[in-house]
Amino acid sequence: MTDERTHRPRVVIAGGGISGLATGWLVREALRDAFPLHGAEVVVLEPERRPGGKIWTVAESGYRVEAGPNGFLDSKPWTLDLVKRLGLDAELLRSDAAARKRYIYLNGELHRLPENPPMFLKSRLLTWRGKLRIVAELWQRPYRGEAEETLAAFARRRLGEEAYRRLLDPMVMGVFAGNPETMSLRSAFPRIFELERDYGGLFKAMFRLAREKRRRGEKSESGPAGPGGALTSFNAGLDAITGELAARLGDGVRLGRGVAQVARNGRGFAVTLDDGETLAADAFVSAAPADAAGRFLDGVLPDLAAEFRALPYSPMAVVALGFAPGRGVAAPDGFGFLAPWTERRDILGVLWSSSIFPGRRAPDGGVLLTVMMGGARRTDIAGRTDAEVLADARREVAATMGVTAEPDFVKIFRWDRAIPQYNVGHWTLRTRVEQVPDHVPGLWVVGNAFHGIGVNDCCAAALRTAAAVAAHLQAGRPEP
Repeated sequence: MTDERTHRPRVVIAGGGISGLATGWLVREALRDAFPLHGAEVVVLEPERRPGGKIWTVAESGYRVEAGPNGFLDSKPWTLDLVKRLGLDAELLRSDAAARKRYIYLNGELHRLPENPPMFLKSRLLTWRGKLRIVAELWQRPYRGEAEETLAAFARRRLGEEAYRRLLDPMVMGVFAGNPETMSLRSAFPRIFELERDYGGLFKAMFRLAREKRRRGEKSESGPAGPGGALTSFNAGLDAITGELAARLGDGVRLGRGVAQVARNGRGFAVTLDDGETLAADAFVSAAPADAAGRFLDGVLPDLAAEFRALPYSPMAVVALGFAPGRGVAAPDGFGFLAPWTERRDILGVLWSSSIFPGRRAPDGGVLLTVMMGGARRTDIAGRTDAEVLADARREVAATMGVTAEPDFVKIFRWDRAIPQYNVGHWTLRTRVEQVPDHVPGLWVVGNAFHGIGVNDCCAAALRTAAAVAAHLQAGRPEP
């Protein structure tokens, strides 16, 4: 049993992204009362020289650019709960109301995504045949098979080929930079899976849930399968939250230190770093990318580790183009647009960053566009030079938006392994990951490779994991 008089419990966490930092800080806070003499030692190991993982904000020349995620939706409580605990409420930045306007680039023009029935009927995004096929979703039978269904199969079955190609396909590329033909519905969009399972269909679920909300006197900003809420960040950028977590953990965050191997050591673990140093740990949390976890967990989870190493990621390039006032580039009105695969564009889409957060992402009167390139279907992005990527981005912005001016500001971020792909079979892997603490007490595996790729998903997993780690260590604490 752990005796606080002679032993200070240590939690080692591999990975200094939002998952690892949030888990570490929440564990330390949860154990303050359990170990009042010295608390618990939390060590977060991050092989890069900066904390935050894919959350990375760069401020240069009056522009504020996100290299990875641009924010989180405020319709879910998990990130907001963490923000409140950190005292960052006053720094929150909600996207402009105009950001609700989202577009699809189709047949040479931008089409606004309909947000209500009248807009749906008037939209030229779908043909009348495609619209009628969507309405026919009411009479489609729910899927009762045992095998995981792909997103493409689900969309074709419930909504038809046209809706799949023009609506769901670009949405999946925008969220996962993925291929709907291979991705698992249940893992990638579990809420949509649950709606069909529990209500028999999407429209049936929408009507039932709307009635229930009216009875409770609640209002909803979107349909049950829609994104819901507003994109939210911070005045200084999204990495305000990871920066604050790292600051709170202080010396507990060790940058430039990666994990080479994890082994069982009695009731705890021996964590060997890539420089040969070994740390003893009472609990170990892997919050690293799947391939890295697959390497250092091979000795304790050999079967799962092999699957971690095989989990695919999509490569991406993020190209920020800034246009100063007077360059003849008008601020777009909306969130941005996505391009379906059938359009054969060299981009996934463009975020109108300075319009999403007016006055916070570009100089007054300036425009910032964030071009997303690559993805599961365009893995060749990894082999292109920065000059080629920039030329392609500028050409695509000119073709889709008519923006031909030379940018005053350019920033390119390259991610060879940007977003984990939740392909068919992922749900089974996720279930096995959740069972790891039952088979290896004191060991947890988290991160965006398993329980959702969004900031909200990572914060939710951190809250769950921190509570479980704290309970595990308290169970080994001697009675006073």
